[in-house]
Amino acid sequence: MAHYAKLGLDNIVTTVLTVDTIDCMTRGGIEKEEIGLEHLIKHHGHELWKKCSYNTRYGVRYNPETNEPTDQPGFRANYPGTGWYYNSEHDIFHPPIPIDNNNNVCNSYILNTTTGMWMPPLDPPEGTYFSPGQLTEYSAESLDNPAIYYDWDEELYQSDSTKGWVLKTREL
Repeated sequence: MAHYAKLGLDNIVTTVLTVDTIDCMTRGGIEKEEIGLEHLIKHHGHELWKKCSYNTRYGVRYNPETNEPTDQPGFRANYPGTGWYYNSEHDIFHPPIPIDNNNNVCNSYILNTTTGMWMPPLDPPEGTYFSPGQLTEYSAESLDNPAIYYDWDEELYQSDSTKGWVLKTREL
C-alpha cells in the first residue's frame, strides 16, 4: 500500500488515504508517485496530494515488521495526521506550531527541518526526558514522581529569553 496526504488550503492535510501499490506502478512494476497521483485525481477529483510514508517519524524510517530504525532516510520527515502541514520549501510534513498550556502560540519554537518537529528555543532542564513535539517534559526525578514535571511557558520566554521551562506539580 502507498499512502497519500490530501492537501487543502495552505497545504494543510485534510486526510490520508491508501492506494493499492498496483495503482501506483508502471507496466514494468516500478512504483512512481506520479502514477499514484493520477489515480487519486481520477478517482477523487482533488488535485493536490503528496505521498507520505507510514513508516517515517521524526525524520527516521522504521522497519514495518520490527519497528526498529533503518539505515534509510525518512521520507518527508513524518507520516502526517489531519491538521498537519506539508512544507513545500523543505518537502516535509510537520504538525502545527505548538500551543502552551496557557493557550499561547509558541512563536519562539523553531521547526527542525530534518525531524519535522517544533523545538523550543531553550533546552529542557538537565536530566529531562525530551520527546519531540511535546510541551511537557519529564525528568528522571519526575518519572519516579509523576506529580512533578516541566511545562513550556511562552509568555515567560517572551518576557525573558533565558527562561521558559516551569516546574509544575499536579495531584495524582
